Amino acid sequence: MTRKKIMIVVLLFLIGIGGTTYLLIDYRNQQTFEASLKANDATKLQQAAEAVNLSTKERNRYIRQFQETLEYDKALVLLDRTSAKNQTNWFYVAQFAPKNVVADWLQAGASVRQVNKERQNVLHVATSVNRSVDAYALLVKQATKRELNQQDRSGHTPLYYATVDQNQEAMELLLAAGASPDKGKDRPIYETVKQNRKDLYQVLEKSGASATRKQVKQLAETYGAASFE
Repeated sequence: MTRKKIMIVVLLFLIGIGGTTYLLIDYRNQQTFEASLKANDATKLQQAAEAVNLSTKERNRYIRQFQETLEYDKALVLLDRTSAKNQTNWFYVAQFAPKNVVADWLQAGASVRQVNKERQNVLHVATSVNRSVDAYALLVKQATKRELNQQDRSGHTPLYYATVDQNQEAMELLLAAGASPDKGKDRPIYETVKQNRKDLYQVLEKSGASATRKQVKQLAETYGAASFE
């Protein structure tokens, strides 16, 4: 065997060893990462995640799993600017996560401008009375007047949904930020009549909402709203 052939054989041998070593290290890193997914320590997950090459799809899937089990600290470890734009995960955070988690997502690149298939932004979907008012206030603070008054496919604004949910704090936050009380297909003020909530009616009325006496009377009779009769 010539010297040149010997060198080629040795080189191929070394390349083979290097490739095998790389595959072993990659396999071990993957095993460590999968084990860290079940660990309670978010720091271990962070260290393990840095050693593997996660696709955006995988990252989003793991984030969703952690959010559903309320392991927000572990979900945040995997959050980056690309995954922060995942509409499904972001809307979940906007609806259910604590204020600090919402703030972390906003800092990572999530936006009130993002919409779902119903053309709703996070202000539309996070109006439940069970939602932390501090978290909702943070979302409202990030919104422009256009986003505050954005109509979804049904022609409804965030204020409409806050009124339907009888969430006075959310209503007041939206109105104070510049939400129009009469914007949309169905006026929010008429929803308060259906609910027999004269206090919420007055909140909207003080902010400039308009309603006809005839319509109020008809709704009061239809829905048995004694406060308005």
